[in-house]
Amino acid sequence: MKLNLKRWLCVGAFVVAVPAWADAPTPVDCGTVECEGIREMKSLYAAEMAYFGERDFFTGDMAQLAFADFAPAACANGTRAPVPGPGWVSGCHFAYKVTAITPYPSPSFTAVAQGAAGTPAAGIKLQIGTHPVSGILHWLERNGVRRYVDAAECLPAQSFVCDAQLREGTFGIQALYTAEQSYMAEKDRYTSNYAQLGFMPFGCADGTRAPVPDASWIGGCKFIFRADVTGPFSVNLTARAVAGALQGTVVTKVEHGDLVVTPVYSSVCR
Repeated sequence: MKLNLKRWLCVGAFVVAVPAWADAPTPVDCGTVECEGIREMKSLYAAEMAYFGERDFFTGDMAQLAFADFAPAACANGTRAPVPGPGWVSGCHFAYKVTAITPYPSPSFTAVAQGAAGTPAAGIKLQIGTHPVSGILHWLERNGVRRYVDAAECLPAQSFVCDAQLREGTFGIQALYTAEQSYMAEKDRYTSNYAQLGFMPFGCADGTRAPVPDASWIGGCKFIFRADVTGPFSVNLTARAVAGALQGTVVTKVEHGDLVVTPVYSSVCR
């Protein structure tokens, strides 16, 4: 099987192909079935993480995931793809199933989507699940050609490539801030120990993380993050883009302060 590391950004009704990523002339068309499967798989992943947040374990029961807001949409005429067997649920062109669950001490899950025969999704398969390094692993395969799915792919129409990449930094630093506040409430102090905080930003879809200059930083995909404890009751948080269209952008947040973004935009963003 050929492993293709192409990654594209789908933005609404048009496509922006980041030059450093594109190694083929035809990116994903956001109006085709690929984005149906990609969006629903992201929804399934979010539902599993929400379920885990409440129960401390993942589930293979698709009915339980429906309570966590995973409900694939039918086609406009009300029809759905046939399900291959028990344990599957279907949307318009795809059927979905959680195929593997691993309990503690290393909880994980894997789910697949399968395009229905006789539809535009025939020959398409997707997989999503947890990953020990990046937190998430998501790929799409069509007719034997596999590629990783980027976190910013197939976003709603109001999203733009640079806004999508910036969200990694802003969402990540907010998550770090929340973790620090929880730690302070319990320990009466802040910490720069990310393991103690339970803070692990998402890495890239291919399982890699951004390199960090030293141990005071922790890597996400395109951003790296740092917590500087400046006193018994004060901490400064920084997120820095080290790759992508926003490379050089810095996001900061101080204790009880506002989020400050110092943007650096490449030509892709202009």
